[in-house]
Amino acid sequence: MELIKLFFVGATGYLLAGLYDVAILHNKPLLTKIFYVGFFITAIPYLILFKTWKTPFNTFSLWIFIPLLVIFIGLLIYSVLLEFLLSSEKPGNLYTKGTYSFSRHPGFIWYTAINVLLGIYFWDSRIALLCWGFTLCNLILITVEDRVFFPKMFPLYAEYRKQTPFFLSLQKKSNRRIL
Repeated sequence: MELIKLFFVGATGYLLAGLYDVAILHNKPLLTKIFYVGFFITAIPYLILFKTWKTPFNTFSLWIFIPLLVIFIGLLIYSVLLEFLLSSEKPGNLYTKGTYSFSRHPGFIWYTAINVLLGIYFWDSRIALLCWGFTLCNLILITVEDRVFFPKMFPLYAEYRKQTPFFLSLQKKSNRRIL
């Protein structure tokens, strides 16, 4: 029952994140600030999991899981929050370099890896299902963003979609032209 509550907390965060995009589209700065909290709400279930659940693995195994988690969390933070800021691009412009040159949603790749690692880390089918549910919520959000919101936010998004895969391409980068 507790995990169901955690799912609803996380899913609420994703709903608010989607409403954040709607607020941006309709130029509602106050609502944008309010709904931005949704991105942080999505992290709350993970914090609670680490506080209330224990891993069955020994200390040696943790030397594998923890560094991998830190790496993928770092990649997620970099791709979703820092890469735009460090690129010195104008806010609101379509960013197509760095991790966004090989995937339109690189954060989803890192987030999925985090959820897989957490499912293994806790070694509990219920937690693995919870992580799968959060991955599905994220997939729904980025699909709506990719199909509905981003084409309206960024005039060059249709061309970017043609040039860059949704997740990842095994095709050589030299064969693709990036905006």
